[in-house]
Amino acid sequence: MGTPKRGAEILLEILRSEGTRFIFGNPGTTELPLIDALIVNSDIHYVWGLQEATAVGIADGYSQASGKPAFVNLHTAGGLGHGMGAIMNAKIARVPMVITAGQQDLRHILADPLLAADLVQIAAPACKWCFEPNSLDDLPLILRRAFHSSVTPPREPVFLSLPMNILDEIGSPRLLPPSRIELSSVGLGVKQLAAGLLRFKPFRTVIVAGNDIAELGLGKATARVAQLIGAPVYGASWPSVNNYPSIDPFWRGSLPTTARGISEILAQYDCLLGLGGKSLVSIVYTMRDPIPESIEFYHISEDANDLGYNDAPRLGIFGNVRATLEALAEELGPKVPAATVKQNLEYAQQQKDALWLHLMDQAGASVRKDGNIAPIVAAKEVLRPLPDGFLLVDEAPCANAFTQQMHRSTGGRQYFHNRGGGLGWGMPAAVGVSLAHDRAPVLCVVGDGSAMYSPQALWSAAHEGTPVVFVVLNNREYGILKNFSINQPGYNANTHGFLAMDICDPKVDFQSLARSMGVESTLTSGPGEIGETIEAAIKSGKPQLIEIPVTGVAENLPPRV
Repeated sequence: MGTPKRGAEILLEILRSEGTRFIFGNPGTTELPLIDALIVNSDIHYVWGLQEATAVGIADGYSQASGKPAFVNLHTAGGLGHGMGAIMNAKIARVPMVITAGQQDLRHILADPLLAADLVQIAAPACKWCFEPNSLDDLPLILRRAFHSSVTPPREPVFLSLPMNILDEIGSPRLLPPSRIELSSVGLGVKQLAAGLLRFKPFRTVIVAGNDIAELGLGKATARVAQLIGAPVYGASWPSVNNYPSIDPFWRGSLPTTARGISEILAQYDCLLGLGGKSLVSIVYTMRDPIPESIEFYHISEDANDLGYNDAPRLGIFGNVRATLEALAEELGPKVPAATVKQNLEYAQQQKDALWLHLMDQAGASVRKDGNIAPIVAAKEVLRPLPDGFLLVDEAPCANAFTQQMHRSTGGRQYFHNRGGGLGWGMPAAVGVSLAHDRAPVLCVVGDGSAMYSPQALWSAAHEGTPVVFVVLNNREYGILKNFSINQPGYNANTHGFLAMDICDPKVDFQSLARSMGVESTLTSGPGEIGETIEAAIKSGKPQLIEIPVTGVAENLPPRV
């Protein structure tokens, strides 16, 4: 039995042993025991979001960039409700987080006091495991279990309800030490997989690298296999982080976001090697099965639920993806001549160079309309001054097809994207990415619609001193909804216009909005000005907002008659 301590002090002691540097949250009455303990425990830094979805978004970015589970503390039922959309984003993106919320004092919970609610039931749809302790003795064990569960595949948020009386109680419960759980086991079947892949000529096999690749740092192992078998590498259709260095000769970008588009690419090959899970995600119905019947499919995943979930692989291997790929490379290496590997690299680079030239031709052919520039041009000019490997957070639906292709990453966890689809993720996530890299500069490209879901992130960036450059591509509309509407036969939008999709009456004054949060702001529209403005903002070492007006969907449509 150790020295008696308050529950909140015990919680912080366990967080230290888990390597936790930050608590992300928004405090209320039920969180005061923890806030009070932090006043004299400044080694764990409290990252303050003015709204709970912003706090969760910052934690999401931190976790994805650092690879560590983030610890979040929200304000009882109301705060948990505010954060649920952001927590759902994290669940879909498989981001490990320990979400907590303060609960009323259990000694009068039967009297239905203000702020009391069934927090476990509220959190359950978005969290892998949820629990509320009944006594201080439960606290150390459930905290250890929460951290362990969040990082065990499939990685997801977990939730703990923390009653006020337990965090205020003084006692000496048994403190379990942190455990190291080794999950790097090689899957069975590597020899059979190698034999299957070697039956195909170079560039007849394609690799689809799911988000697990970035989560586990598997880029090098994937690249080695790609070189040996001559396989172009595509990323998930809805990525969360870049899962492969984009400067690598074999990288071909993310897959399209429709099943038909995915199928058209995969149909160009005879063999598919899938790595990780949830890679072939579509947003609108075009067809059900994105994997063509003609292709031979192999699959490696550390989550057994992924194998055979939507498709039937010829061989599915359950095991740590990195370790299994490394074993696969060792099996393939002696069987592939060095000259073949050299030829594979040269041909892959030729293909990549041709694709890049085509992309630049597209940008060059885009015209300026009514003083606004095309999103592809904006993406090109925004990224042009960035050095290779610069951290980029992307939630600009009008341009992310271009930013994904143009961003030059040198490794994993350098490009971050909103896999969950719930808007308002990007700006908070950028603050978290910066914190994960000791307040390194980050470029955050967002649409005007996305920006209005979480403008509080500007305040957090200023408060924390994170040098995030927020670039708002302002098309004054919900462009993704307009695109969907005009492509649906029979929709009234094709003849009668749009409803609730134009953000122009009144216009949002992003300059004033940013300044009200303590962030300097600039409006620029000329392509020649953008690069210089971005460079100056990065060199300032402070958070900045740059607004760039871009063309909208209606500006690119033929006139109606």
